[in-house]
Amino acid sequence: MEVDENTYLQHKRMKVYSLETNSIVERKWFLDLLTCMFGVGAWILVNSLYTQLPLLVQTAPEGWNLPSYLSIAIQTGNVGPLVYGAWRRRYGNRYDRPLTIAVLTSGVASVFLMAGFYDVTGSVFGQTHSVVLCALTFTMALVGCTSSVLFIPSLARYPDIYLVTYMVGEGISGFVPSAVAIVQGIGTTTCRSVVGPDGQRSEVKSTTDALFSSGPFFVGIGSIMCASTVSYLCLEYLPTCKREKIRTPPDDDGHQTIGVGGTDNRSRHLNVSLLAVQGVIVFFANGLLPSIQSFSCLPYGYMAYHFATNLSNIANPVACFVAYYTNRTSKTVIYMLCSVCLVSTVYMLMTAFMSPSPPLRNSTTGIVLIVFMWVLFFGCASYVKLSIAAILRNKGNRGLFLYGCITQIGSTAGALIGFYLINVVQLLKSYEPC
Repeated sequence: MEVDENTYLQHKRMKVYSLETNSIVERKWFLDLLTCMFGVGAWILVNSLYTQLPLLVQTAPEGWNLPSYLSIAIQTGNVGPLVYGAWRRRYGNRYDRPLTIAVLTSGVASVFLMAGFYDVTGSVFGQTHSVVLCALTFTMALVGCTSSVLFIPSLARYPDIYLVTYMVGEGISGFVPSAVAIVQGIGTTTCRSVVGPDGQRSEVKSTTDALFSSGPFFVGIGSIMCASTVSYLCLEYLPTCKREKIRTPPDDDGHQTIGVGGTDNRSRHLNVSLLAVQGVIVFFANGLLPSIQSFSCLPYGYMAYHFATNLSNIANPVACFVAYYTNRTSKTVIYMLCSVCLVSTVYMLMTAFMSPSPPLRNSTTGIVLIVFMWVLFFGCASYVKLSIAAILRNKGNRGLFLYGCITQIGSTAGALIGFYLINVVQLLKSYEPC
């Protein structure tokens, strides 16, 4: 059955058209609030780490290479989806509720530990490394990585519009830490001349402190993570929420194909192409580009890196809000935005590989352009990912499970290649201002 677009648009603000029940149902504001807060908890831990990178690279023993180490730690969190996949094959999804609670609780504990011990270092193979930072990054990443295959499918029992609300929450998980990080600042870095004991004059780097350190920042993030955990508990156990669940959700075999193709063959072809697009997008957005961002942005200054990192996260919820009020299932729009992502990706890769002397390095135009390209890419990529999730949502729990799997596969591949390029073959060179 095809959903009439005019009917859908007419009721989308106060009421929603349920694809599962083929009827207009009243929308509940408290479900919007709870699913949004639940979505915030999915990636706020990982996003908060990225927003602190402009500060952390200044003091961490890894320096500019720190993002590549953290990307590997984050993608190692994919052991969570792998373990869950084996668990699901054996036990199905009947234990998803306690597993979700356990994952959320571990995220709360990890971020509060991060607040107190993120700057503790140790020796690994004779070199000093941020061992606590990397270890807690892994446990925090378990939440985000597992959310793709555990959190999202849990919404299959609610009307499909709440999936969009959840994705908006995921976008807010990037906006909130980025907004706080912009207020926090990174301090200022200058070069000053010093005279050594031998009378030789040299330039050294002098850095002033940010408004507050990363410790209080992570405490605030931990409080938000607690609220996300409570929201999930309300969705699962609060009687008013349980009454809103769909009695017969789409099955795992994806028998509902509303609006995704006229035949089974066309539907399967569409799903494969969309999953391929999703894999490529997350390869860059979640894996490769975060690893090389310091090399792409830092030659333009710490402030350029600061704004590129945080405004990119803010672009995520903006894209989600745009998708909320547009035809997010348009394949034409998806492929057009993919073209924009391609152009911006080429530019960002070019600046990274030309470091420490990328184009327009000592000009305001270069600073504005590099920040704009990073924001443009992540805004378009966020819209594409949400649109693909909305289309695959019509396939039920299994469609979203495959979406989550391909997301983690693509992200892991990108992070591994980034780590190889930076730390093994060392193709990317850092820039020292002094």
